[in-house]
Amino acid sequence: MRKKRYILVFIIICIALIWGIKASIQSMEPAVGILEIKGPIMDASETLDTIDNYEKDNAVRAVIIRIDSPGGKIGPSQEIYSRLLKLNRVKPVVTSMSSMAASGGYYIALASRCIYALPGTITGSIGVLIQFVNVSRGLNKLGINAETITGGKLKDAGSPFRPLTKSERTYFKAIIDDLHEQFMEVVSKRRKLPMKDVKNLADGRVFTGRQAKKLGLIDRIGGLDEAINMAKSLAHLKGRIRIIRPEANKGLLSYLIKQVLGSATLPLRHDLYYLASDLRLEYSLR
Repeated sequence: MRKKRYILVFIIICIALIWGIKASIQSMEPAVGILEIKGPIMDASETLDTIDNYEKDNAVRAVIIRIDSPGGKIGPSQEIYSRLLKLNRVKPVVTSMSSMAASGGYYIALASRCIYALPGTITGSIGVLIQFVNVSRGLNKLGINAETITGGKLKDAGSPFRPLTKSERTYFKAIIDDLHEQFMEVVSKRRKLPMKDVKNLADGRVFTGRQAKKLGLIDRIGGLDEAINMAKSLAHLKGRIRIIRPEANKGLLSYLIKQVLGSATLPLRHDLYYLASDLRLEYSLR
């Protein structure tokens, strides 16, 4: 009986070793990595980690950015773009747009060597927005009076507890205009379009994939398969190759815990103020 157990353990060990060797061999085979940009772009940390892993992995010869996003915050969008631009210098980066790659999503796509979109993809929305919530009337009706003490006249600009002043509107407009200019400069440089042409397109409007192709905002009409074939060609890969993706999300519970712990120390005013006044590269269907 004991001998049978030893034999069984030996067989299990052999199977594990064979599986491990096979997995190790497969991990050295050439691959194309998929980087997914899904939903609003609010944080760059996980995306940057994935990009770093793909750059360090010698088996990953090219990267596909798969975008399905309306855009999001300016900082994360610019950070992801910048990091992908660096990766693109050593490994081919190709974009595959899904149903939407607008505003910040389009900004990120500009880092790639070739941009694919479906005929009905919604893209473009080259613009910047900032929105403020004014709750002063509601608070007054409730008999609540908010007081703020600042060390500078613009320190509480955009406060939800009072209307914007004329000087504050001028102040924020200057910021918006500069950020818009930055966006247009990237479009002009990466798409090799004259700045005057970009300005005509950069009024915040969106385009279908087919329209974007005619305007020079993307390179080709096609889906993920076509983008993978282009990535293979740019990386000089032939035949069947591995397609790898980052580790799947750990689940809803992990996400909720992260959200709760990440914001537990923020007072209500902090949440209300910054959620209301985020500068965003984002397109919304309204």
